[in-house]
Parts: sequence; structure tokens; C-alpha cells
Amino acid sequence: MKYAILFIFALFSTIVSAKPPKLSGTLTLSVTHGTIDANFTLSNIPKIKNYYIFINSGLNIQYFRDKDDGFNYSYQKDYNNEYSYESFGYYLPDKTGKGKFLPSSLTFKYTGKFPVISDMTKASDYGDWKGNIAFNGKTVRADGMQAAWYPVLYDIDKDIRFDSLVYDIEVKCADCQSIHVNGSAPVKGTSGTFSSNKAQQLMLFAGDFDIAQRNGSYFLNSRLSPNQMTKFGKVSASFERYYQKKLNLPYGEKIVFIHTTPTSKKNGWLFVAYPSIVYIAHMENGLADLINDKTTDWFKPFFAHEFAHYYFGTYRKFNSELGDMISESFSEYLSLKVTEDLIGEDAYQAIIAKKLTELANVKLTPISEINTSADYGNRNLYVYTFGSINWIMLEREIGKEKMWSWIRKLLTVESDYTNYDFLINTLGDVLNDPARLKDIEHKYFKTTFAAESNQ
Repeated sequence: MKYAILFIFALFSTIVSAKPPKLSGTLTLSVTHGTIDANFTLSNIPKIKNYYIFINSGLNIQYFRDKDDGFNYSYQKDYNNEYSYESFGYYLPDKTGKGKFLPSSLTFKYTGKFPVISDMTKASDYGDWKGNIAFNGKTVRADGMQAAWYPVLYDIDKDIRFDSLVYDIEVKCADCQSIHVNGSAPVKGTSGTFSSNKAQQLMLFAGDFDIAQRNGSYFLNSRLSPNQMTKFGKVSASFERYYQKKLNLPYGEKIVFIHTTPTSKKNGWLFVAYPSIVYIAHMENGLADLINDKTTDWFKPFFAHEFAHYYFGTYRKFNSELGDMISESFSEYLSLKVTEDLIGEDAYQAIIAKKLTELANVKLTPISEINTSADYGNRNLYVYTFGSINWIMLEREIGKEKMWSWIRKLLTVESDYTNYDFLINTLGDVLNDPARLKDIEHKYFKTTFAAESNQ
């Protein structure tokens, strides 16, 4: 009953929250020339005093214009390592020149040309990443949050990024065979109208690729046979059922699986821009290479991590200096639980052993002392490896039932900032024992590495 109440409260909080901004307009692409031309309007903009509007640094602004198409706004731009990613942060100065002005609707026109990297003999070894607007000669790939191919409003004071929008846009691409925008069904052809009344992060994938559908999920450029799609669907469904049962929170809409090649020689990774999960690798048969008769289960924990990002990233977004660590470390922890309970104990122990080896003799900043993202040091080591192992060690001390209870609270307890106090307060609510909380806080939050004494 308690968890049902928490879910109803979270749902009610979502319902009464302010309507998200809306994106409308036209995007014109060329996958062979690497060009992007956009004429967008962002409306229903919330009243924010201290803000940036992020637009990818490779996109050149023609104008910011008023909603009635009567005049251009003057604008300034800035860059901050903490939150700008691949973009410049734009703002409109007010009449004093000391503050910022933000209208309720704003029209943008901009254009850009990006390198088309189809010849791997001249590509860099590691020159691709999630926030890259990547043209590989056959397709263009761009996520929303980091790549910001559309205007992304950011509330600086509250650390809220409005990368999930309702939208109604037209995409034109004369040299494309297919186009996909998150939240809409992919289309075959050189143009399409895409819309969603539910806020979505606008993952973009366009170019020369096939579209298949099985059991409600789309498979783009997958090269999976119908039988392989069914097998893939069974794996996906098992992850969703597991998370729903453990968290007592429903999973979201069906996943769109995308395979594409990187614009570099050696990069290969997964990322999620829910409901799309994108697998980027040089594989002759795409996703089919993951689920053929010779395939082991090596890929499943990686997909389980991305599935977990529905909860830690879409169902709830985390902010503050610890937001990145919370989102990634708990997604990895959930993946470890899937591995232990669904994939196998041997696979689970092998991953734990590998992570502990990576952490041997490494000095890390305690969670309580993280003030900026720079304090992570090696970000990947901190958020994926240290964070998840720290939670495994904590689980061994407080038990799995309390650990799941804490995770539910992290996902449902209302808080403006998901910071250190948020972590400790929600854990304290679960433990209901101040003396024990103090001891656990010292061991797992205020020391450099809690796992050293637990090996």
C-alpha cells in the first residue's frame, strides 16, 4: 500500500507540473553533404530569469525572432564547462544590459555543415561520442540533450534542462530513405511530419536504413531476422518485467532499437534517448551479431543498463552536482541486479571482480565532497564503476529489501535538488535509525572508497 501511495503521489506531481515547451517548425537535412537547416519556434516557454538556450556550436545563428515575425532580438552567447556540452548557451539581454529577458515564444533560424566521415582509413581512432552530430555517409545521428540540434532551454539556478519537449515538426531530407524522431513512428521517404503531445527528448536518426516492427517495438537498421527480433523482444520484456516488479513502478513505452556505425575507427557503445536505445559499432550484421547462434550473454548487462535509464533519466531526471553520478551509478546497479538474477551468478561475479580490479589502489573523492563534476576525476570510473560498487557494498550491509526501498524513494520523493542531502535524507527514511545512518554515511559517503574494507 505504501508503494502504491508513492506511485500515485509521483503521478500526481507529474500531472500538476507545468506544461513543457513546444517545438514547431521545419528541419532540412542532407546526409551526403552533412548539412542542417532549421526554422523552429519554441513556444510555451516558462518564466525563467537566469537561463541559457543551448544550440549546438556547429550551428550558425541567422536570427532569434519574435513570435509575430516583426523583429530580430539581439543575443549573447556563453560557454560553461559544467553544463554546455557541445553547445553555446544563448540568452537575450534585457534593457539594462545586466539581466536577461525571455519571451514566452521565440523563433530560431540557423544552419550548419558537419564533416561526413564515411572513409574509415582517414577517420580518427576515438573521435565519436554521444553528443556528436554524426554523419557517417549513410545516416545522421543526433541525440537531444548533448547535441542540441534543436533549442534546449536550461534553468541555471534550478539546474533543469528542458530537452524533453512536445513537438510538431516537419523533417525534409532529399537524400534520405527513412527518418526517425523520438516519440513518433519512423517513416519511409524523404520527408515526414512528426509530432508528440508527450514531452520527448528528440533523438534524430535519418538516412539510408530499413524499418521493421515486432511486438510493438521498432528496429531501425538492425539486420535482425523476424525470429531474431522475437528473441530480442523476449530479452527486452524480461528486463522490463524485472524492473517493474522490483520498483513497483510501470515501465514506459516500447523501445526503438537503432544500430548505426560510428564516425571513428574504434568507438563502440550504447546510449539511450528514451524510448530509443542506440547501439553504435562497426558490426557487419548490426544487432543480428548480438543474438545469433554463437552469441553469448555478454551484451545483456549493457542493454539492461540502458533499459534502467528509463527510470533514472526519463521517469525522473536528476540534477545538482551529484545528478550525473546518481543517474549512471543506479542504472549500473540495476543492471548488476538483472545480471545476478536473470543472466547468471557467474556473469555477475565476473563483472564485480572486474570493477574491483579497476578500483584497486585508486584514490577517489568521497561522495560528500563532490561539489562540481570536475571532482569526479575520471568521470567514467567514478559514476559507472565506483558508484555501482559502492551501492553493492551498501546493499550487503542493509539488505536487498531496504536497498530497493531506497531506490523507490529516489525515484518518487519530491525534491527540487537531487543532491547530497537528498541521498542521505531518503536513505535515512528507509533505515529509520539515526545512529545506523551516521555509521553508514561515514562508511559509504564520507570515505574515499567503501569497498576496500569489504573485499
